[in-house]
Amino acid sequence: MTRYALLPVVLLCACGAPQSDSPSPPEVPRQSEFVGKVWMSTDPSAAPGTFRIFLPDGTLLMDSCGETYRLARWRAIDDRRIEWTEDAARIEAQITHLTGEDFHLRLQLAGGVKEEAYRPARAPAVCPDRPQ
Repeated sequence: MTRYALLPVVLLCACGAPQSDSPSPPEVPRQSEFVGKVWMSTDPSAAPGTFRIFLPDGTLLMDSCGETYRLARWRAIDDRRIEWTEDAARIEAQITHLTGEDFHLRLQLAGGVKEEAYRPARAPAVCPDRPQ
């Protein structure tokens, strides 16, 4: 009798959720991974020393060795998108890659899409001398 009473339990245990062969969704970056760090551009066409700092209070500091610094307000739209305003234009950026060593953004600009890549700044660092 005990043998037959265990049969439904064994059958129920064998019925698990179906296994899916589809890949798991990509990991959603946590914004704290890029906030409060100095990110240097790795784009050779960017001005030398171009960097961005997304501060926790919603301030974005942008600068390079050849430009005047810019302060802008930034905010998270969701876990993968951020936005800020530059020269009265709203810039939306998708975080396409984020690790401790790489930060990639896809900017939606009026003229099209622009890809940007950054790495953490290493201290000490100074701008290279510019010809006078």
